[in-house]
Amino acid sequence: MHDAQLRRPLLAVVALIMLAATASVVAAHAASSPSGAHRARRAPGPWCGGVLWRQMTFSDADRRKVSVAPVATTIGDIAALSRPRRVTTSRSTNFQRRIWRLHAVIDRYRIASNGEVVLSLFSINTGQYMNAYMPNPSCLSNRTRKRRDILAARQGVVGHCAAVTPAWQLLGATVEIEGVGFWNPATNTRGALRNGAELRPATNLSIDAGCGMPR
Repeated sequence: MHDAQLRRPLLAVVALIMLAATASVVAAHAASSPSGAHRARRAPGPWCGGVLWRQMTFSDADRRKVSVAPVATTIGDIAALSRPRRVTTSRSTNFQRRIWRLHAVIDRYRIASNGEVVLSLFSINTGQYMNAYMPNPSCLSNRTRKRRDILAARQGVVGHCAAVTPAWQLLGATVEIEGVGFWNPATNTRGALRNGAELRPATNLSIDAGCGMPR
């Protein structure tokens, strides 16, 4: 047998070994990566938001100052509130220390890069838009007040409406929604009120019409 014929099986074995080693390295890197599904299984951490993410998940130091008895309001009334000069990690206004309930239309919705479901609410009476947010369940902790209700509110949308995507989708569902008052430092996002007022997180949601619910 020629040397070339002997080398062919040997080269094939070496190639298989190298392929297996490469696959092992790739798998190890994927397991250690903080992104995607692996990151979603991690305990809550700074990646869940930013400076205000504790407020966004109702787990901040002032969470016990919030009255959880819902107060009926409208998008128009919230739009008329005065914005604080500075938005900090403290709940310094009455708006932040209440859970508010209103009727509105979910004009459209999407899922943000941090896993929050963003709802663009619309008032038929005043023609105004306002944003409400449903946090990523992985960002909630044992410090989160009304954790079960927050999860149920999110499920009310993702469990009944079309699959949420990163791109905005028109919805048109009429809902009754409750949520904690939140001041967003950014007021130039789609659907934002000029004063930056939001419901964040949403703590309750029921669909009156839309998403397959009977009218």
